[in-house]
Order: sequence, then structure tokens, then C-alpha cells
Amino acid sequence: MLFLPINSVKANEDIIETQYEIIENYEFDSFIQELNSNYKDYIPQYSFRDLINTLRGEEHYDLRSLSRGIITFFFREISTNYHLLGQLIILSIICAVLKNVQGAFENNNIGKITYSVTYLVLIIIAIQSFEIALSVGREAIDNMVSFIQALMPVVIALLASIGGITSAAVFNPIIFMGVSVASTWIRNILLPIIFFAAVLGLISNISDRFHVSALSSFIKQVCIFLLGLFLSVFLGLLVVQGAATSTVDGISVRTAKFASKNFIPIVGGIFSDTVDTIVGCSLILKNAIGLAGLLIVFLTTLFPIIKILAMVFVYKFAGAVIQPLGEESVVKCLNDMANHLVFIVITVSSVALMFFVGITVIIASGNITVMMR
Repeated sequence: MLFLPINSVKANEDIIETQYEIIENYEFDSFIQELNSNYKDYIPQYSFRDLINTLRGEEHYDLRSLSRGIITFFFREISTNYHLLGQLIILSIICAVLKNVQGAFENNNIGKITYSVTYLVLIIIAIQSFEIALSVGREAIDNMVSFIQALMPVVIALLASIGGITSAAVFNPIIFMGVSVASTWIRNILLPIIFFAAVLGLISNISDRFHVSALSSFIKQVCIFLLGLFLSVFLGLLVVQGAATSTVDGISVRTAKFASKNFIPIVGGIFSDTVDTIVGCSLILKNAIGLAGLLIVFLTTLFPIIKILAMVFVYKFAGAVIQPLGEESVVKCLNDMANHLVFIVITVSSVALMFFVGITVIIASGNITVMMR
């Protein structure tokens, strides 16, 4: 009898190992290796299996090293944008000087033309940097979508294996809808609209007679409304359906377990205990994979967001430096660009939040199902 617990633990480990060998075929390591390759100087180097073992309490994740790496990466991005900062400040100073000395030209139109040309160069530089931020945002969304497409079939299959059949059937179309919208509507429609609104905001500052700032603001508000509406619908469906279906699954499994124990003598009890063991192992692995997925989504989103925030810092700093020169149109241009960059950050963060909550609800749903057994 003393050896039964040891044998039970050994059996559990064998089941988990077998399940993990099956899961390894999904090549999660490719996502981890890409993160390790892109940010090797800023994050601890782990394989997907190392993350699973860490979340099971078998290894220790170096959070201190990760925190240092994040801070180092932010300042490195700011230093990378020194060239952009210098261009913005120099051109802004030239614009301010030309605006103040326009009266010195014999023909006032010459001063206005010179100012307009300099301002257009400033706009071109701003648009180029905005395109870089857009590509960073698109790449972050693409990476998240690719990872979720690989992760969700495994997590949902493990959810079904612990008795969450109804939950798995409900979550699959909801997650598919979220991934489809993130990869098509948000990436290919919403981000270009944000770019268009940013360009309108820049154009509005060129002339005192031609203003489209109201149109730019309207487009931005529409984008915010649509993004908020989609997130509310998606997260609402996910949470409500998750709570309802996990309860149904828990009651169904509990009823089936009771029936097998009481109506099938001897064999029913053995079968029920065996299923409990497999369910417990699947639950451990599902939770560990889900938490590892949360960490990967977080890291996949974090570094692109830091890149864009470094650009925001550059534009805000340039605007603060130029403001004492009295050139309000240039300052407004720089601040508008910074605000639209922040909107890209909000959009990418919203996609990450959508997937983050999706994984969390699936983890919680499985736990509720097992708890009600």
C-alpha cells in the first residue's frame, strides 16, 4: 500500500509526458525561438517545454532579467530614434524661423513658399515614421494571430478531454471569429483608416484656410467606437458563454460519473477513477500551456508596443522643445502625430487583450468544469 502513491504519481507523470509528446508536434517552439532570436539580449532564453516546466513549478523564470531587458530595450529604441528626433527639431526650428521672418522678404509669397516646402518635408518624415509604426503594429498582430491559431486547437482539445465538450464547441467559433476579425478587419481596414486620419491631421496644419481636422477627429472617433464595440461583443460572448457552458459540462460529467459508478458494478468505479486521473493530468497540462500562451502573447505584444511608444516619446519631446519658439502649427503637427501613434498602440493592445482574455476564460472554464465534478 505504501507504494501506491508513488506508482500513482509515476503514472500521472507518464500520462503528462505522453500528452506533451503529442503536443510537441504543433511546433510551439518555433514561436519561442523567434522571440528568443529577435530579443535575445532582453528576455531569458527558454524553450516552450521550459516554460511549461516553469509554470508547473519545476523551474524558475527569471523575472528580474526580463524587467531589466524591457527597460534596456525602451532606452535602446529611444537612442535608435535620435536621428528622427534631430530631423524633427531642425526642420521645426527652420519652420519657426521662416514663419517669423516672412515679412523680411521683398515678396511675401517667397517666404510662404519656403515655409510650405520645409513644412512638407517635415510631413514626409512624419508619414515615413508613421508607416514604420504601422508595419510594426501589423507584424505584432500577425504574430499573435499565427500563435493563437496554433495554440487554440490544443487548448480546446485539452478542454474537451477533461469533459468540457460543450465549452469546446462554443469557444471554437467565437475564437475563430476573433482571430478572423483581428487578422482582416483590424489589420487591413482599421489600421489604414488610422493612417488616413493621421495624414488628414497633418494636411490640416499646412494652411490657415484649409482645415480637415474635424474630419480627422471624426474618423478617429468612429475607429474607437468600432474597436470598442467589437471588443465588448467578443469579450461579452466569451465570458457569458464560458460561464454557462462550463456549468453545463460540470453537471453532465458529474451525472455520467455517478451513473457509471452506481450502475456498472466494480468496472464502473475503476473506469471512473481512471478517467479522473487522465482528466487531472490534462487539466494540469492545459493550465500550464494556457499560462505559457499568455506569456508568449504578452511578450509578442510588449516589444512592438515599446517601439511605437519610443516614437511617441520622440514626437512629444520634439513638440515640447519647439513650443517656446512660438510655431504652434508645427507643435500641433507633432502632437497630432504622437496621438495617432498612441492609437496604434491602443489597437494592437486591444487585439492582445482580446486573445489574453480568450485564453484566460478557456483556462477558467476548464477549472470550473473539473471543480463541479
